[in-house]
Amino acid sequence: MTATNEFPRTLRVREREPMARHTSFGVGGPADFWVEVRHLDALRTALATAKRLRIPYTVMGHGTNALVADAGIEGVVIYNRCTGFDPNIAVGQVRVESGHSMAKLAGRCAKLGLSGLSFGIGVPGTVGGAIFGNAGAFGSNVGKVVQSALIWRSDNECEVSAPYFNFQYRHSRMQDDRVPSVILAATFRVESANAPILRRELLALARRRRASQPQSKNAGSFFMNPDDDYAGRIIESAGLKGRKVGRAYVSPVHANFLSTEPGGTASDILQLAIEVRQQVAVTTGIRLQPEVRLVGRWNEEARELFT
Repeated sequence: MTATNEFPRTLRVREREPMARHTSFGVGGPADFWVEVRHLDALRTALATAKRLRIPYTVMGHGTNALVADAGIEGVVIYNRCTGFDPNIAVGQVRVESGHSMAKLAGRCAKLGLSGLSFGIGVPGTVGGAIFGNAGAFGSNVGKVVQSALIWRSDNECEVSAPYFNFQYRHSRMQDDRVPSVILAATFRVESANAPILRRELLALARRRRASQPQSKNAGSFFMNPDDDYAGRIIESAGLKGRKVGRAYVSPVHANFLSTEPGGTASDILQLAIEVRQQVAVTTGIRLQPEVRLVGRWNEEARELFT
């Protein structure tokens, strides 16, 4: 059985860390092991150590697109806080490490007069997670602006160009790879623009986001939008706004946001999501697909969210 003393001393590893502290839902049981990394070398060390100890690893950023099981997560959770930022205005590129906030990246680029990443103000997660899920907002997404990325895969590192990821709506090939890979850093294409105008546009987008989305504990949009429609509209049309299971509820502000009250559990959210999906299927014939990932020790009941 693995113990904390088997990890390098350079990594400050904690046992039985409650994941409710590290997810936007505010729910989730403990990780067997948890370590925060702030530099790429530490991230590399944590990944290599998990491989050496033959234990599963989960790399997490802000925990904004994940529902962690009440039973917790097996192995080690690597909390990615690597936030290096290196703009090259002359060639129209920004190199950024994978733990960097997308929203803060949008702000830093706007301040420098670099356009192309303003949509990131509406993406609550990190660069790594955004590439993994081809996150987007306000009509754009990561797949449209990423130029290349440095990935770690089973002790090997390589720089890959954007076509490698086969980006689709809220999807990249990373979700299908049998050998898991991890984004270390990425390069984005940007263009020079008027900084004051960009900052005003960014503030307008931020206000728009706050006005249209709930400020409760949630993980952003729970279901993906079907072709030529919106999951929130469909859920609302099925009469499910405000529906509640346990301490989880469909937001009265935006029906595609599932939220939790104090004392809510991951099981409450899962049961609510299953009920919403089933009711929408009965009412409209549409089977919504979850955008939020289920992470950790889920039982067979979780399959109902995908069947």
